[in-house]
Amino acid sequence: MRNFILISLSLLVFLGCDSSKKKFKPKVVSITGKTMGTYYSVKIDEINVNKEKIKSEIDALLQSLNSTFSTYIPTSELSKINQQKENVKMKLSVDMDTVLTLSKKMFYETEGAFDPTVGPVVNRWGFGPNKDQTRPTEQEIKQLMANVGVKHFNIKEGYLVKKSPKVYIDLSAVAKGYVVDKVTQFLRVDKGYRNVLVEIGGEVRAHGNKGDSVWAIGVETPSGQLAAGIQKVIPLLHRSIATSGSYRNYLKYGDKVFSHTIDPQTGMPVNHKLVSVTVIHKNCADADAFATALMVMGPKKGLEFAKKKGLLAYFLVKNDTGFNEISTKAFNVYMSAFER
Repeated sequence: MRNFILISLSLLVFLGCDSSKKKFKPKVVSITGKTMGTYYSVKIDEINVNKEKIKSEIDALLQSLNSTFSTYIPTSELSKINQQKENVKMKLSVDMDTVLTLSKKMFYETEGAFDPTVGPVVNRWGFGPNKDQTRPTEQEIKQLMANVGVKHFNIKEGYLVKKSPKVYIDLSAVAKGYVVDKVTQFLRVDKGYRNVLVEIGGEVRAHGNKGDSVWAIGVETPSGQLAAGIQKVIPLLHRSIATSGSYRNYLKYGDKVFSHTIDPQTGMPVNHKLVSVTVIHKNCADADAFATALMVMGPKKGLEFAKKKGLLAYFLVKNDTGFNEISTKAFNVYMSAFER
């Protein structure tokens, strides 16, 4: 089996690395900071890296992208979109055009399981920035759902038009992945680095190696605790990975517990036994969106969809004593390549 580095972020847990074959200390340059309401980590295994200069350039790139996709910054491009009136053309930046176009594509490809307009419903259930600790009524959900769906906005030739002023777009389920892709592109294309790992809030993309080892991710055992164990170790070579889980973020109304994962087609929290799903993909934005959609679909429909699309997907489904590990053939083939 090939050696690989274990790294864990968000729903993943840092495990360290196998240095048994090394006769020297790793020369990995590690850069960390804050962005998009969470933390980022960049690791570069190259010689002659000017850490201070690279960090400054990464921070500048992240600040620019955060000012595009943030729903918390009133002057961000996304906030301006959400403040826009109906039937008014708004010019989009290249990054926003790319992510909104991908979001619409994902909406149709997942038959509505991925939906960037479901944010107001998520917020009303108490999982957004404005915490409302009362259970929403059916009438409230119905009213909010009237403006959910990508049919309520159009994108054409770099412009966006909203069909209703109440349409609210939240790109949190795809933007972090996209920004990971952008930072990775900067490091590999602009700076010429071959061996890098980029992570933002649990979304990860890795290229090349760390010394003679392959980067890898430890998928957390669902427990709701920060110090959880490792359920699965996944090598990551020229790939991205995203994990979506329902076991940490939940609310209780009365004697009922509700997941933070909201089905965009019903406006209700999902009610199934899928507690974690991990997707490996070439692009982190796609992995991010697919993981979210599969979490909405649940174990049966999600697995059928993942198989049909040839996704590298790994599911953890709750049973009476623990978890069933279920994965697609594509995932198993990918994993077997590192066992030779």
